[in-house]
Amino acid sequence: MSNNTISAMPSRLMPERLAPLFQAGEGRTLAFGQPTGILRGLRNAGRMVANFTSGVWTVAGGTPVLTQGYTGYDAAGNAVGITSRTGQTELLRWSPTVNATHEIKLANFAASARVKELKGKIGLWVYVDNLPGYEPGGTPAGSIGFTLTTDAAGSNANALTVGFNSNQVREGWNFLKFVMRDPNAYVSGSGVTEYHPFGVLGGSYRTGAAANIKDAAITGIKIDMSNMAGADVYFDSIWTDFDTQAQIVLGTDSVGADMASYYLPIFDSYKWKGYVAVPKRIWLNGDKVVSDWSGVNPFLQVAYDAGWECINHTTNHLGGADAMSTITSPGALLYEVLPVTALYLNSGMTRGLEFYASPQSSSSRLSEKIIKGTGIKMQRHARKINVSVTPFGIDNPHHVGACDWGSATASGIAKVTGGVTGHIPGWQKASQIKRMADVIVAYGDTWFPFWHGVTALGDTGSGEDATGDNLLLTKSAFEKSCEYIRQLQLADSLRFCDGFTGFYYGTGQ
Repeated sequence: MSNNTISAMPSRLMPERLAPLFQAGEGRTLAFGQPTGILRGLRNAGRMVANFTSGVWTVAGGTPVLTQGYTGYDAAGNAVGITSRTGQTELLRWSPTVNATHEIKLANFAASARVKELKGKIGLWVYVDNLPGYEPGGTPAGSIGFTLTTDAAGSNANALTVGFNSNQVREGWNFLKFVMRDPNAYVSGSGVTEYHPFGVLGGSYRTGAAANIKDAAITGIKIDMSNMAGADVYFDSIWTDFDTQAQIVLGTDSVGADMASYYLPIFDSYKWKGYVAVPKRIWLNGDKVVSDWSGVNPFLQVAYDAGWECINHTTNHLGGADAMSTITSPGALLYEVLPVTALYLNSGMTRGLEFYASPQSSSSRLSEKIIKGTGIKMQRHARKINVSVTPFGIDNPHHVGACDWGSATASGIAKVTGGVTGHIPGWQKASQIKRMADVIVAYGDTWFPFWHGVTALGDTGSGEDATGDNLLLTKSAFEKSCEYIRQLQLADSLRFCDGFTGFYYGTGQ
């Protein structure tokens, strides 16, 4: 079987006898335009817990403005609004007018909940339009959450709470996902800790006695929404029993002499291919217009010749007050993206051109729209660090989350201990990077970490040394992290993707 052939796993996706004939590059697409190869890691499509058709959900708190029976179509079949991502007959449109907490609940639970045994997994398909703070210069806000109880009487007094804050909720489609592995972490005073992707806030009320959705059937569901005044939110469906192989897409946002010394030998020994996201230049002041477009970074050429791909990282790598998220001129945004494609094509670098990584993970609804219009198929930003592959593709290809391994202060990983939520900031240490790899495996999601630089200075060999620089991690931390990922790969717990291309099209190893 060639490296471009998708295996027939599971057979429910395609008959096994047809798998050898199915090539990722043949141009087949899903209903929302993504290639079928993006489903490569999907093992089980899952089961629908509930939909949002008319009368199924009722107000449980606050003053939400609900539109029941929303379809997004007119009588002639023309799409005039948001249509269901999963093919539901109706959506529930929720339009909060004040920044309070609003709640809805699943009415007539016994009949409306099609699946009650979640076995620890729940995921919500929801579309967010006009997310507060996502205008240029703004700060995204808003959260969506669940209250799930297993109490025989349906009481929420000791229920599970799951919140998805603005590090998870993005403008556009979202598949908001929670996976419980150890129910004891939600029992008050247990001292047991469970970890989750950043922005996924697991907890419980009071004792947590009715929080075990892994071993007990649920008896009630509520959904809450906070700080989203002015948004229009479209609820599609709730799912469980999904299963996808975890994946990792690993690359660097800077290339220099350390590439030949540190990166390439490890990647070559593991038969890995990474990606490089480098700009034409790093602008500091003065004119933003580049006149000389000849030639590329020689170390970038080394990486490309080694089989890596090069993705768009803008013309000037703007930051601070000039960051991509602050720009209000469509033309200025276009200039940061379009010329770079010509530069790499002129240099014979074609792999990865349809993908983009934002400098400093900076974005706005305007920048996303302009970048999408240039033909870019997937954009790497910051939020929702765990990318979920579903039967309907990934939820939001123009806002794929990522993290910088070199940062000791950036948002790290979420945790819950005895029902109390918290988080551990930063990466930089091998132990923290390994912990997130374990979470990605537990969630069956895809992780897009990157790094800027690797140093041997101050490196004791433990992998736990701080570098004092949020763009650097030590050589031993890098090596130990890659070694752990390789172990997960060999155990078939995780698929290493050959860059964005390998993930998006399902090609390669």
